[in-house]
Amino acid sequence: MKKLLAYILTNSISLIMLSGLLSGVYIRDLKTTILLSLVLGLLNSTVKPVLKILSLPLTIMTFGFFSIIVNAFVLSIAFSLTRGASMNGFFTAIIASVLFGIINSFVESLFKD
Repeated sequence: MKKLLAYILTNSISLIMLSGLLSGVYIRDLKTTILLSLVLGLLNSTVKPVLKILSLPLTIMTFGFFSIIVNAFVLSIAFSLTRGASMNGFFTAIIASVLFGIINSFVESLFKD
């Protein structure tokens, strides 16, 4: 339970920072941010592993860069499934997925004991 709350907290902080950095990313309020974080966690644990396995040949051929596309796709699905959150286009999703990974790593490092 503690791990889940830490995951939701770090993702929520990262999503708030992401929406502040990118004009193409909109999140209405804190409730929407928490819901988006939950949806993202659910997609990361179910859909993303399947997509990573299916895209493994492309990921190998592109030396891992195709995983950014997979992350962007999962992020855009999460935004489309959450009412009150929106993202303008897939190119924004690609930039957002890269920034989200960087921001999330930084935020997680702040909470490590």
